[in-house]
Amino acid sequence: MFKFAHMADIHIGAHKDKRLMELEIQAFNESIDICIKEGVKFIIIAGDFFDKPVPELEQVKKIIKKLIELSQLNIPVYVIYGSHDYSPGQDSMIDLLEAAKLIVKIYNPKSVDGKIRLEMYQDKETGVKLAGISARKVGLEKAYFEKLDREYLENQDGFKIFVFHSGIEEFKPGFLKGAMDMECIPINWFPKGFNYYAGGHIHKRDEFKDIKNYQNIIFPGPSFIGWGTKDYTDVAKGEKRGFYIVTCEDNKIINNGIKFVEIKKINGNFIEFDVTGKRAKQVNEEINKKLEDEEVENKLVVVRIFGELLSGNTSDIDTIGIRKVLSERNAISPQINRNKLSTKELQKIRISSEDKLEIEEGLFKENVINIKSENKILQNEKGVIMAKELLRVLKESPKDSNGKNSTAIQDKIVRSGIETLEISEIMEE
Repeated sequence: MFKFAHMADIHIGAHKDKRLMELEIQAFNESIDICIKEGVKFIIIAGDFFDKPVPELEQVKKIIKKLIELSQLNIPVYVIYGSHDYSPGQDSMIDLLEAAKLIVKIYNPKSVDGKIRLEMYQDKETGVKLAGISARKVGLEKAYFEKLDREYLENQDGFKIFVFHSGIEEFKPGFLKGAMDMECIPINWFPKGFNYYAGGHIHKRDEFKDIKNYQNIIFPGPSFIGWGTKDYTDVAKGEKRGFYIVTCEDNKIINNGIKFVEIKKINGNFIEFDVTGKRAKQVNEEINKKLEDEEVENKLVVVRIFGELLSGNTSDIDTIGIRKVLSERNAISPQINRNKLSTKELQKIRISSEDKLEIEEGLFKENVINIKSENKILQNEKGVIMAKELLRVLKESPKDSNGKNSTAIQDKIVRSGIETLEISEIMEE
């Protein structure tokens, strides 16, 4: 009998708030301590170990200490790239940790007769065979799945685990339907007959155990918060975070052997205000009064303000004041969500979100119709996805740790932009 752990979407480095930075490390350390106590033989991280390819080194140093502890105990950590910690044209922290032999990257593709063949990695102690497909920016991993040599993988014997960082089209959760940057993979593009499918990327815990030819498809969701408005909201509402420990015997998972382990490092409070039919001044007074009765100290607080104002501008809602009041009462990283806030006076207001990513996506969606390029990757939904990824690349700072412009970093940014736009061949000419 043996056990293994399955984590995903840890997103180390996603938070700027000091308390959240400390808590994300505590959550990771607690997860590893539980794995050690439970005697797991190996740990799988199904993508997005880090929130970006090269996160803040102070956070990485703390993670390395725990990885060294696992290495000394001979507990390997099997990893694939996620959509956040993969970087085209340059090394990421995943590559550096692999070079230091603190993790094992299990995505090992090669081209055979026009197909992509994945070499399986066999765990030395258990004999378990693992294969995985890493995520790619702009959903490019879909092309890898389409060309995957599934027959080769299906013909391998023994206990097999397939690791991936993608949504599955047939099991896409409702909140992702219509999401332009979430291109999912059809289930029949996955290799059949594996004992366990270790998923990542979907920030919602889910289990699919009775699918014909595909048993035990598991998404653990984020192990701490995740990142972005929805994840903050989910945690504020009390949604559980954690990972899985799986118990196996005789080349199969035992009955009830897939167990979710909750990691609860933070409590939340989700507060809603419907402004429909009210004036802005009245709303500010009512919000401040309601907040007086809310428990917010040391809690992750998300305030959702929605509905249609009778009069006034949406900017008349004093979100800065609300955030200040919550911060003074020791709330953790208070978030204000105005995504569904509008006003009768200004019907032309089309974007009212305080989430930068939502604002950017909204602007791209509005303007993509003006793109007349014959290149399909710049048109419609694919154009929006491409624009978002290119903007992410261009946001990277060209300065080194001393605050000086670095030619090497600038060159990496240029290479990443060229690869994102898929114009490498043109640039070489």
